[in-house]
Amino acid sequence: MEPSTTDKMKMGALMGGTVGLCVGFVFGSINLIRFGSGSKGPIHMLSQYMIGSAASFGFFMSIGSVIRSEGKVPAGIQWNQRPLPIQINARRGTASSD
Repeated sequence: MEPSTTDKMKMGALMGGTVGLCVGFVFGSINLIRFGSGSKGPIHMLSQYMIGSAASFGFFMSIGSVIRSEGKVPAGIQWNQRPLPIQINARRGTASSD
């Protein structure tokens, strides 16, 4: 049985959140080394980077996993599965006139 749409959204959010935490840790650490921690301390700055990155990655991954899911087409919707016709036009005036 295929997972439901909400299950796919949860899986996408968890995967994106995990990737976002890792990316936020890397970029937060680099910025911490480059610019210092500021007035609030290194833990606060690093956690802000990690939480912000995890939230944005998780949000977009959850949406993307729902869009990408290849579920069954609902009854009543007929998708056009024909390939588009390809027309190749011959070049005109390729002969050189010197």
